[in-house]
Amino acid sequence: MARYPSGQPIRLSTTVKDVTGALVNPGALTLTIQRSDGTVTAGSPYTVTSTTGTGQFFQDVPATDVATVDHYQYKFVSTGTGAGVAFGSFDVFDPFFVSVLPLQDAKDMLNIAQSNTAYDTEIQAWIDTILASLEKLTGGPLVNRTVSEFVKVGHSYRSFAVRQRPLVSVTSVTDNATGTALPITDLDIDANAGIVRRKLQLPFWARGPFYTVVYVAGWGVPTPPAFNGAARIILDHLWATQHGPSARPSLAGEETGSDFGLGFAVPNRAIELLSPFLTEAYV
Repeated sequence: MARYPSGQPIRLSTTVKDVTGALVNPGALTLTIQRSDGTVTAGSPYTVTSTTGTGQFFQDVPATDVATVDHYQYKFVSTGTGAGVAFGSFDVFDPFFVSVLPLQDAKDMLNIAQSNTAYDTEIQAWIDTILASLEKLTGGPLVNRTVSEFVKVGHSYRSFAVRQRPLVSVTSVTDNATGTALPITDLDIDANAGIVRRKLQLPFWARGPFYTVVYVAGWGVPTPPAFNGAARIILDHLWATQHGPSARPSLAGEETGSDFGLGFAVPNRAIELLSPFLTEAYV
């Protein structure tokens, strides 16, 4: 799926064919773009007239129409000759989103010139997939990120655990039953385990036992260099499944397996780089 940074105009293309499969020009062609909440963009439906040849049309969508970070779906509707519907989807993302593997680094790893933008969309899709995998392996965000989470307090209301690690800080703790914000000035945080207690073993007094916790988790800024190195190795490995190796294979050959059931998607050499940061389940 294509991904575009917010603030950039995009071009959507389609072809129109008759029932025999021949390219034809339709009687009319429109484009409608819809956000994830079901609302359509300001310019929808666009009347599509731009063409590069018989049956080949495109529409340039202004940046202001797709400025919201969101998932978008679209459809081209043709009438008359070649009547039919073509559809697709794309994502718009925040260009300031901090990544441990920027597109520039990824292209360097694959030996693709920065001036060559033909593969940028495909590379970015791989990057996003890899980063999600790394966060699963390390137990939480690679870069500090705010998380809102539903938790249940432990025995005697004295502690609770969050899911993302390392736990950097707690922003708020709210009792779901009453909506009351609990004091957080005396918290005792176990960063690696993600466990939060009050000092002096005091309980979290509230109706409970369910709370909404807003906290910050992540490995800080800058992040450990191993994250970038491991992401590069995984990208190079996955890229080879579609495009072949980006460099000469080593004399030792490629790996044929990897640890803990992840299959061949994550090479062992990447796991070794990540080993100081893996959760206990993967050590």
